Amino acid sequence: MFAFIKKLFNGNRGLHIDLETLRDIAPEDILPDFGFEKSSGEAPMLQGDEYNQKKLEIPVRAKSVRLTFFLFFALIAGILGYTLFLFVARGDEYSSIAANNAMQIYEIGPSRGDIISADGVVIASSTVVFDLVVAPSKLTTQEAENLAADISKLFNDTSQDELFQQIRAAQSRNLGEQILIKSISQDDAGGLTSVLDKYDFLQLQQRSVRSYPYNSLYAHIIGYTALVSAEDLENFSDYDLNDQIGKKGIEFYFEDDLKGRDGLFAKIISSQGAITGERLVREIERGSDIQLTINHDLQLKSREALLNALEEYQIKSGAVVALNPKNGDILAFVSLPDFDPNDFTRGLSQKDFQSYFENSVQPLFNRVTQGEYASGSVIKLIIATAALEENVISPNQYILTHGYIDVPSVYDPNVTYRFYDWKDHGAVNMREAIAVSSNVYFYTIGGGFDGQEGLGIERISDYLKRFNWGRTFGLDFGTESAGLVPTPQWKQAVKNENWTIGDTYNVSIGQGDILATPLQVASATAVFANGGTLWRPDVIASVGGKDAGPLQAISRNLLSDDSLGVVRSGMREAVLSGSSRYLSTLPSAVAGKTGTVQASGGDNHAWFTGFAPYENPEIVVTVLLERGRDSTNAVRVAHEILNWYLAK
Repeated sequence: MFAFIKKLFNGNRGLHIDLETLRDIAPEDILPDFGFEKSSGEAPMLQGDEYNQKKLEIPVRAKSVRLTFFLFFALIAGILGYTLFLFVARGDEYSSIAANNAMQIYEIGPSRGDIISADGVVIASSTVVFDLVVAPSKLTTQEAENLAADISKLFNDTSQDELFQQIRAAQSRNLGEQILIKSISQDDAGGLTSVLDKYDFLQLQQRSVRSYPYNSLYAHIIGYTALVSAEDLENFSDYDLNDQIGKKGIEFYFEDDLKGRDGLFAKIISSQGAITGERLVREIERGSDIQLTINHDLQLKSREALLNALEEYQIKSGAVVALNPKNGDILAFVSLPDFDPNDFTRGLSQKDFQSYFENSVQPLFNRVTQGEYASGSVIKLIIATAALEENVISPNQYILTHGYIDVPSVYDPNVTYRFYDWKDHGAVNMREAIAVSSNVYFYTIGGGFDGQEGLGIERISDYLKRFNWGRTFGLDFGTESAGLVPTPQWKQAVKNENWTIGDTYNVSIGQGDILATPLQVASATAVFANGGTLWRPDVIASVGGKDAGPLQAISRNLLSDDSLGVVRSGMREAVLSGSSRYLSTLPSAVAGKTGTVQASGGDNHAWFTGFAPYENPEIVVTVLLERGRDSTNAVRVAHEILNWYLAK
């Protein structure tokens, strides 16, 4: 290596490499310089400048090489020297600047899309709130005590001791920031001026939160938002710890459409609290607005009517659902008890948590779509349809009822089972049996009796499933239950018991193991109102201004016009002279069907389902009162709703 360098700087001879020292000959060493010819192998024919101009290679002088290397090493030495100077001579100065300045990033919004009722009322929006934040490391123990005392005076529901313990806990964990009070409204934030002026280490941080101006009115439809959890962060990479995410209802199922993206604003803050610079880091990106099919005024009235009934009859829970029979739009949707979504947005207190999650009446449980109840006599509309469609009985044929039927055991003729009616109705045909809700009539056409053919459980279960009982609708706004259509196969698999004629009788009047949700009952009722179409119900009208399109018809022409006419007239007669005659005082003709079903532990569940106006139906209303005792109580709820609607 040293020999090579020596040869490299070989006096004034310029750059020269002894080819004899090279193991390999490079191509450029093979090619001769242009015009370089040897007369005797010793000297070129061309001399001086003429020779150099003709050569392909011109020697680099040693001075140039030395100068290049000198400049290179001088540059490196200069860079290293300046770096050393900054580190040693001014290191403390720059460290102080770095320590005394910080960039604070704030989310600015709101960005989440609104949820709007069918008539344009905003029922979920976003608003700006503030969090009161302290820098724990800058407080002495005495300052922490003073601060806790001052804040507790401004917020009556906040304990001074709890605030002090929060600060001390944050100090022990070396936290840079600690939120003392969350979700302070803009009005309340104005009252914090004095305490903010008093303590330099205290500040308000703005953020956007979800707001539900009608509190619990739409709770079971729209759900709620809350801060993302650790599980959420595992599933969704584009969220931060301070972000809110939909947890139930529309807020959950349409999260991708609603969420948007908050803007980011940066402030450079000195140690003295002075703002030395600020800039917008990211623009706000608004999420899509979602418009519902729910009518705001009808929703208000439906909840009011149901709440009145719960208070009057001293019962704890119930549900109301109203549909447009012409297209399946859900017009009202109420489940009580309910909850306030704002509580979850703000963060649940211990009292709220116990109220919602440790409450035996389950306010978070959506009874419209998740509640499964024995249907009682509202099932008779479908049983009547099946009997007519299967030609089991003529609609005008009379069956003599005596208030019960006695059925001998197939195993022991000396044993007789008695199945009761709620009343001795005498001789009734199908229209009258629907109107007075005769159990004996439907025992007979359901399971057969005294020479009259019955449908049997296989045909009954088939027709129930045609009306979507025992199945879900595939809703895109909430969890739903399928209910239960019992069959011999189901009973053998689940109970390890054989099916009996008594099981068929019970299903025929909506007792026993049959289960349905209020939404399933309402959707079945809409079939009789609209002329035979079973719609898939929904609450979404548009997303981001784009129409959600027509709802899906699960089945059209589900029953013949003749069968439809018979059942409809029976429902109308129930209002004129039967079990729903309390509705006969309404300003328009109404059709309906009541139901009362035994509940475990005593009191009965009370049902009503019906539609109005009779000739050109616009609305279906279904009411369920858990342990409502008598179906008349459910009829009164429907009366209050329909009377308001028809008057409008």
